Amino acid sequence: MQLSVTDTVTAEDLDDVRLGLTEYNSRFIDPSEMQAIGVFIKDASGRKLAGLTGSTFGNWLRIDLLWVGDALRGQGAGTQLIQAAETEARARGCLYAQVDTASFQARPFYEKMGYTLRFSLDNYPRLHQRHYLSKSL
Repeated sequence: MQLSVTDTVTAEDLDDVRLGLTEYNSRFIDPSEMQAIGVFIKDASGRKLAGLTGSTFGNWLRIDLLWVGDALRGQGAGTQLIQAAETEARARGCLYAQVDTASFQARPFYEKMGYTLRFSLDNYPRLHQRHYLSKSL
């Protein structure tokens, strides 16, 4: 057995770990229940102006990334993205949603959307906090 540490993680490395974890997890849960979700706002030329990515898994929606470009901030684009993702998640049988956000990002926005703070990590990174929120759909 040989232990190695690297700051260069390849796509193959990620695939090896993901496949190993999926194989183990499949003893307990059905990995085929995980399905990607993406919601995007584009301009007339197809350039993305805002977007949300995540997944649904069993009865949960997981929001991984939510971004609204400067041109659309404060115009309801984030609300549209969340509502569209939640609507699709409900159609897939989801009952709950989860998201995490940094203290300098969007906690008040998610709380306005009905998400409840579950816990926070201080000093993540350094001077900020990481907030974990969830919601019943």
